[in-house]
Amino acid sequence: MARARTHFEAGRALYQLGNYTEAVREFAAGYQLAPRPQFLLNLGQCYRKLDDLTKAREMYQRYLRDAPASDPERAQAQAVLVEIDKQIAERPVAMVPPPATGPSAATTEPAHAVAPSASGSAAAASNTLTQAAPHKRSFIKRHWWIIPVSAAVVGVGVGLGVYYGTRSNPCDGANLACWDLSKPQ
Repeated sequence: MARARTHFEAGRALYQLGNYTEAVREFAAGYQLAPRPQFLLNLGQCYRKLDDLTKAREMYQRYLRDAPASDPERAQAQAVLVEIDKQIAERPVAMVPPPATGPSAATTEPAHAVAPSASGSAAAASNTLTQAAPHKRSFIKRHWWIIPVSAAVVGVGVGLGVYYGTRSNPCDGANLACWDLSKPQ
């Protein structure tokens, strides 16, 4: 249970940062350890953010199947599922080449701890419909590391400036190692 909670917290943090792919991995790992319906809601929401509506629909359907009838989030999940179905229906249908087969195809498909739904039509639809490309994240979200590195460089520069600016001159007084080149020797 503790490990499942750790995966849940990590998934929630990654979701907050906008890293939905990694959040899916964490939520799926938590669901594998403790198959609670709330993990399915989180997975469904991550897939919605990744614009994978077929998988999102599958997660919400599994939630509605597995969650108790008294679950307070059930009505909201049903409303979201209706919205997902509406979005899927509004998408243009286009034929795509069949998925690659063989050993290389198995390595490109992400492995999730969540088992597929009994509904085969959703899986068939995902193979024949063109999925929209995931939304490209902004420059600052892709290159988040620039801000802390820049802050560190500026901090070091300011620190060195303050240090050398307030340091006493080693050539004042009777220090024979300092030569005054303006005076003749």
